[in-house]
Amino acid sequence: MTADEQLSIRSALPAEIAEPTHLQSVLEKSKIPADSEPSLLHRTLAFSIIQLFILLQFLLPYVKFLLNAAYRYEREHKISQKIISQGIETIDVAGKRGVEAAGMVFGMGDGRVGQLLTDAASWVVEGVTGGIHEGVGEGMVIIGARKPT
Repeated sequence: MTADEQLSIRSALPAEIAEPTHLQSVLEKSKIPADSEPSLLHRTLAFSIIQLFILLQFLLPYVKFLLNAAYRYEREHKISQKIISQGIETIDVAGKRGVEAAGMVFGMGDGRVGQLLTDAASWVVEGVTGGIHEGVGEGMVIIGARKPT
C-alpha cells in the first residue's frame, strides 16, 4: 500500500480507530531509554576484558620471539637429547646401586641394623596403606557413596 492510500483510509476512519492503540503506547513507554547507563558489573567486566586484550596484544610478540629463540637454541645445542641421555644414565646407575644396597641389607637381615630397617619399612608401608584406606573410606562416606560403618 502506498502512503497516499494509507492516508486516505485513515482519514475515512473514525478518530478512535485511526489513533494508535493503547498497547502500542504502553510498549513504547516500557522500552529502556537509550541513554541509560549499564550496571557497574557490566562496565567492570567490559573494562577488564578490554584491558586483558590490550595486555595480550602487547605481550604476544615478545612471547613469540622468546619461543622462537628457545626453539632455535634447542635445535642448535640439542638440549632435550642431552637431558634425556643423562637422565637414563642416572636412573641406570641409581638402579644398580639400589640393588647393591638391597643385597647388603638382606645380607645383614639377622643383625640389629637389618631388623631395624625391616621394622622401619614395615611401619612406612602400614602407615601409607592404612592412611589411604581410611581416607578413601571417610571420603566415600562424606560424598554419600557409602554408608558409615
